[in-house]
Amino acid sequence: MFGMAIWSVATWWRALAALGIFLAGLAYLRGWRRIQSIHVSPPARTDPASGRSFRLFITGLVLLVLALVFPLGFLSTQYFSARIVQHMLIVASIPSLLLLANPLPAMVLGLPQRWQVRLAQKPQRSGRPGPARRFGHWATAPGVTLLAFLCTCWFWYDPLFNAATLRYSVIHIIELLSLFTLGLLNWWHITGAWPQTHGTMKPALRVLYAFVGIWPVKLIGLALLFADRQIYEFPATFQFSGLQINDTSFGAMIAWIVSGLAYAVAVISLAQYWLGPEGDKPALPESLWGTEETMLAPGMKREVLP
Repeated sequence: MFGMAIWSVATWWRALAALGIFLAGLAYLRGWRRIQSIHVSPPARTDPASGRSFRLFITGLVLLVLALVFPLGFLSTQYFSARIVQHMLIVASIPSLLLLANPLPAMVLGLPQRWQVRLAQKPQRSGRPGPARRFGHWATAPGVTLLAFLCTCWFWYDPLFNAATLRYSVIHIIELLSLFTLGLLNWWHITGAWPQTHGTMKPALRVLYAFVGIWPVKLIGLALLFADRQIYEFPATFQFSGLQINDTSFGAMIAWIVSGLAYAVAVISLAQYWLGPEGDKPALPESLWGTEETMLAPGMKREVLP
């Protein structure tokens, strides 16, 4: 109780978030070094032991510190535009970086030995999965995850619930945890990171799945740009000198223009991966298509002159 009197709930939350991020980074670094020691030859670019995976994961953790601890941890409780940036980071940029690193193999190897043994023993248990496991499998399915992601994003932008996050730190913490968790699940399906308990989605579905993720925050920004009244009341604001742009309109511009960028990049990359094999096919020789018969329109016949 004495500690709570000195530190606010928000300060305690930021300290716990910083500790959790540090421990996650420590476990990952320990496991990543162990995976690297197993490889005789240099790992592939997309391998969990590659230098690219290490850089992606560490970059994601650094951005997570910026989003949850400092400076956005405090600024998001004062400015609407800072809240928008925080949401963009925790639902798109940070989860994409973390999951592109495919970090779970390294993180599991970085855990204490007794925890690794327990995790290894769980899949070996015989019998039908219990209700909790079946519910978890259903709740993390791609369709359920995407629907929950869309609903949760829009839920927290309701003016009533948004005001509650400003008044009660606990509700703001629940907001961030729910958005970050669903962001991770969303990108788990997009990236196909281990473990693939639901299998791998077909390429066309993955492209569509990522495309839908572009729009939740973007549409909110578009609606705010055309709003005729102030919808959100934050403790602080600012005004650009000589421009009719304040904190709310600036946040709406960021949401409309910038949000969804990580998902758009994923759509392009997945589409290229999907269509790449078609472009690599060898061209047909001219002898197969450069004849008079093949150049005729469908249903037409070549007229034979007497």
